[in-house]
Amino acid sequence: MPACSVPPPFPAVGAYVADTSGGRTRLGRVSRHAGGRVHLTPPGGGAEWAASPEALREPTEGERASIHVLTTPVPPAMVLSADHELRPRPEPVPDCTLCAYLVRWFDLYMGTGPLHDESAAVDCVVEVRNHPHDPPKMRIEAP
Repeated sequence: MPACSVPPPFPAVGAYVADTSGGRTRLGRVSRHAGGRVHLTPPGGGAEWAASPEALREPTEGERASIHVLTTPVPPAMVLSADHELRPRPEPVPDCTLCAYLVRWFDLYMGTGPLHDESAAVDCVVEVRNHPHDPPKMRIEAP
């Protein structure tokens, strides 16, 4: 009498698993079961994919740490923004033309126009802080 093979159990919807199919490991959250396949989405969101239940395993401790990082939202207080006054306007060094330009560029970058770029605004703050600009780290043109 032939042995009866029992298919592996499906992981619960909402559980995180590691998909080892295709020669690589992908972490995913079980979103549904359909047609003998387990449908997964990446931690933190993204496109869904289907995997065979045989290719799934429990995540390792390191993989669970990655899942935690990818699924933990950043508290609004941690987001740097001019709206929260966490990025103060730099004070130019007196009689320094470069500092004056940097502060004007900071204002443009922190504004709401087409030049809005908070990363570039931080660069301006750092350059003013690194005074006496010898040699300057940024090439600044008049705005």
